[in-house]
Amino acid sequence: MSGKNKFRFLLSTIFMVISVLIIVACAQREVKQEPPAVETLPAAAEATPLPAAAPAPPAEAKAAPSAPAPEAAPAPQAAPAPATGAAGVPDQYKNIDPSLLIYLSSRGVLAGTGDPSGVAGDAEKVGQLSHPAAMELAKLPKDKYGLVDWAVAIKSGMLKPLDSLEPGAGSAPPFNLDIVIHTKSNFMPDVVFPHYTHTLWLTCTNCHVQIFQMKAGGNPDMTMPKIAAGEYCGRCHNRVSFPLTDCTRCHVKPKEAAASPAQQK
Repeated sequence: MSGKNKFRFLLSTIFMVISVLIIVACAQREVKQEPPAVETLPAAAEATPLPAAAPAPPAEAKAAPSAPAPEAAPAPQAAPAPATGAAGVPDQYKNIDPSLLIYLSSRGVLAGTGDPSGVAGDAEKVGQLSHPAAMELAKLPKDKYGLVDWAVAIKSGMLKPLDSLEPGAGSAPPFNLDIVIHTKSNFMPDVVFPHYTHTLWLTCTNCHVQIFQMKAGGNPDMTMPKIAAGEYCGRCHNRVSFPLTDCTRCHVKPKEAAASPAQQK
């Protein structure tokens, strides 16, 4: 081997040895740095409780927060449960006329007493919240189907429909007029529509003229299939009022016998 090659081989050997030493030194430095970090943490953790450690205080400190935590949840639920009075009406409703409980919003606010530019309660915002005061406190009468009999509730004084939510609005007395609606079949009695019962709660514009024409016989296209589909009487009945299966509550007027030829002369 020539002198130049020997010199190059010696330099490369020295360079490799130095590189190995540097790598080993770096590895040792990383190994040495990790244990102090791991050792100092438990040392600090052990040092923290020991100065303040006293056998009795830690036990009390742990028992104090754990005991009230489970009791805090049932406490607010048990508050609304107790009811006062013979009728079992909670305190928040005791000063409200029982006949007006149907007008309470889901927050217990009487309709017409809030901001007229806003909604009556959270039920209007969500559209499906419960109306607890109306059904649980009013004790409304039921029909043979177990549904609320609104007519009986009004006539008995259990409900007192408001004439208007507008402040200072005049009263709107019920309209006493019966209309006979002739059925298209010969075996089914005719219908007697009582305006009085309906206008105890509704006003004329609720039905006229978008649903019914304001004259007898003015709705010749009205049929039971259409009513069952939600038209005409079906806007309320079979939905919020009594069902269509209770036929004899509407069909009450027997069919008049056809006049004989002698009577027709």
